[in-house]
Amino acid sequence: MRSLRQRAVAGGAIWATVVVLAGTNAVGNYLESLTLSRFDEQLDARYTQAVVALANTGGDIDAMQDQLNDPVYQRSFSGNYWQATSDDGRIVVSRSLADALLSLPEIPDGDTILQQIDGPADQRLRAISRQAAIDDGTVWLLTVASSTETLEADQAELRRRLIVSFALVGLLATAGALLLVLFTLRPLAQLRKDVIARKDHKEDLPVDNYPQEVQPLVADINDLLERNRDILARSRRQTVDLAHALKTPSAVLRNELFELEKEGVRVQKGINALDRLDAQLKRSFSRMKASQGNSLEGTSTNLDVSLARLGRAFTALARNKERELVVDVASDLHAKINQIDFEEIIGNLLDNALKWSASQIRLSATPSDEWILVQVEDDGPGMGDDIGDRPFVSGQRLDESKPGTGLGLAIASDLVAAYQGKIEITRSESMGGAMVVVALRRSV
Repeated sequence: MRSLRQRAVAGGAIWATVVVLAGTNAVGNYLESLTLSRFDEQLDARYTQAVVALANTGGDIDAMQDQLNDPVYQRSFSGNYWQATSDDGRIVVSRSLADALLSLPEIPDGDTILQQIDGPADQRLRAISRQAAIDDGTVWLLTVASSTETLEADQAELRRRLIVSFALVGLLATAGALLLVLFTLRPLAQLRKDVIARKDHKEDLPVDNYPQEVQPLVADINDLLERNRDILARSRRQTVDLAHALKTPSAVLRNELFELEKEGVRVQKGINALDRLDAQLKRSFSRMKASQGNSLEGTSTNLDVSLARLGRAFTALARNKERELVVDVASDLHAKINQIDFEEIIGNLLDNALKWSASQIRLSATPSDEWILVQVEDDGPGMGDDIGDRPFVSGQRLDESKPGTGLGLAIASDLVAAYQGKIEITRSESMGGAMVVVALRRSV
């Protein structure tokens, strides 16, 4: 279980269960003991009444029946009984015993015994027994017993209510634990949002805005973010330095190759290689520029201007190659992207479509709830259904019958990804050729 929330809630639920079980058992045992004690007190009071009646009557059964005239002793098998046995063998019992006798173990002299015994009609009885000596010198074993049916029913009902009450307490405790966990973890959730919001910015996280227990973690995250920014800055500087270092030798080599070409030397392969090198340098510059300036918040471009400019430029280029460019663009389109980067993306796509089209190219743009969808279609041969992401791989040329470096779509893909957009290539249903769809986040 890796979730802190799940651990805390599970721990709270387990602890609540333990408390419920232990509390129910402890309180239940205490209350059962208390009710049994009250039951025994009542039984002892009945025993005292029976001793007094025995002493007053000398064991005369009729006289005892008159003195112990409680109705519970008059009804047969009522659950309340008394029985007296003298040392000379006489036995007197309550009318409630009818013709039955209580089965009692031998009682030591002077001891008082409280015990569970079996009574008539399969009743469970709790009995108090003690030897009593009366004035005429006779020693009697006197027993008073009462049925425990009502006691056990009361104890069962009491325990059931305890279970329900403690279960409710356990549910409330679990709900309280959940609320406590949600409240306690709120600073961590806020920390996550703050980290995401600041990963592209230079501001540090405000340490004092978090609880004391989280502040050391926030300070470490600030150090880590600063270290990452330093690493990225050094990497970008090194890349820029390397790219600039390669540009000059590339230009020198290109001039030398042109001189050799004038002398009749075949150098086209070398020139093509330099073209790919220059395109790769251009791609590296584009990626660095996008990564350095990629902050979606506050970046917004009116695509109407850029699409109109691209439409005019490529309409002329298409006319020169006996092609037609159809522009179908909705108005008032705003996307979260730099204008220069957007024009480079669409320019690469239009250039690629112009290269492979047979007679017509279509440029369209439509808005949706969260995205701006820009589509570039052509009526050329298109691409196979199983090409996957290969067109967006650096230097990957699926067909070398046309001139190029194989980096145009790769550059477009890098720039789109830098602005958290999407790009995909499919077959155009209306024109039959390739269709590249670019989705950019919409800006209000």
